[in-house]
Amino acid sequence: MIDFGAFREHVCDDFKRRPVTYTIALAVFVSAFFYLFSGIDRAVAGLFYVEGEGFPASRIAKLQDFRDLASQVTLTFPVLLLLTLVLKVAFPAKPPLVSPRLSLYFVTLFLLGPGLLVNGMLKVLWGRPRPINIEAFGGAWPFQEAWVIGSQWSNRSFTSGEAATVACLLPLVVFTPREWRGPVGVLIGLFVAAVSLNRMAFGAHFLSDVTISIVLVLVLAALLYRLMFVTRTDLFSDAALDYRLTRLGDTLAGIGPALRRRLAGRSSTPAN
Repeated sequence: MIDFGAFREHVCDDFKRRPVTYTIALAVFVSAFFYLFSGIDRAVAGLFYVEGEGFPASRIAKLQDFRDLASQVTLTFPVLLLLTLVLKVAFPAKPPLVSPRLSLYFVTLFLLGPGLLVNGMLKVLWGRPRPINIEAFGGAWPFQEAWVIGSQWSNRSFTSGEAATVACLLPLVVFTPREWRGPVGVLIGLFVAAVSLNRMAFGAHFLSDVTISIVLVLVLAALLYRLMFVTRTDLFSDAALDYRLTRLGDTLAGIGPALRRRLAGRSSTPAN
C-alpha cells in the first residue's frame, strides 16, 4: 500500500532541493496541456460570455474597483521595497529598514517577470487576440492557441500582465515563518486566483494566459532564489549588499560638496 504522506514529504523535500527543475517542468507541462487541449480556453471563456451582451462582468463597477485596488496594492509592495534601498543609499550610516537581499529579490522579480518577460517580450512578440476579440464571442479575429503567434498586433492577450504581477507575491510564502506559511500561502493564492478570475470574467484573458503567466513567474522566482540565496551568497548576502549600498551612498554624498568646491574655484578664477 502506498504511503501518500511519506510520498508527499519526499516530493516536498525534493522540490526544496531542486525548485528550478520542478518549476520549469511545471511550465512545460502547463504550456503543452493548453496547446494540446485548446478547447478548454474557449470553454472557460464561454462561461463568462452572454450572447448579445458580450462579457457583462466587465461593466460591473465593483469588479472594476477590485481590479484597480488589486493593482495598487500589488505594485505598492515592490515600490516600498525599492524605497528601502534608496533610503539606505541616502542615509548610508543607518541600518537598512528591510533585508537588502529580500528587497533586491522582489524588486528584480517584478522587473523581470511582469516588466520584461510578459509586457516587454511576450506581449510584443505574440499577437494572440483576447477572448472579447475572437469570432466565437462577437469579435473579428480567429482563436489562437497558447504560444501560437497570432495576428492581433494591438490589445494582445498572451500572457496576462496582471496575473504575472500578482504572482510575484507568491514567493513571500518562502520568507514567512514556517508556522505561518500555510495561512499566508492560502491568502496569497486566493488573491492571485481572484485577480486572474476577474481578468477572465472581463473577457480580457484566457485561462491559459493567466496560468502560464503565473508559472513563468514561478520559474523566474526559483532562478532568482537559487542565484541570490544559494549559489552566489557572496555577492547577494545582506552584509555584502549593505556594504555596497553604504559605499554608493558615501560616494554620492561626496559628489555634491566636491562639485560645489569645483564650481566655486572656477567662479573665483579671474578672467583673462
